Amino acid sequence: ARPGDEVPHWARFFDEAQLADEFGHCHRDLQQFRAAAQHAERSLQLRAPVYARSRLFCRVVLATARLGLGELDQACQLAAEAAGQAAEMRSVRAAEYVRDFERRLEPYRDAAPVRGYRDKVAALG
Repeated sequence: ARPGDEVPHWARFFDEAQLADEFGHCHRDLQQFRAAAQHAERSLQLRAPVYARSRLFCRVVLATARLGLGELDQACQLAAEAAGQAAEMRSVRAAEYVRDFERRLEPYRDAAPVRGYRDKVAALG
């Protein structure tokens, strides 16, 4: 769309932040973790804090990308932040994102960052 063009009602929330988020999800699913991380970081930079649930989803995508890149400490830190937010917002979909990340952690279950992550999540209740 060009400046001044009428934006359809169904596309009003689809902005650069949402596009970066979609790219992040796609690259994560394709196991292209470096690109996934770049797009997720861009989305988080652009998306306003008022979109807390969307930011949470993107934070988990970023955590998953960091995990895929072998950055276990950073992945667990990002996911712990997301898990805390998910517990506060009581969103089924947010909880599903966190559980998906936790399944991906299973091969690393004995690593110190993963144990620390699980302790933080357990303390949430």
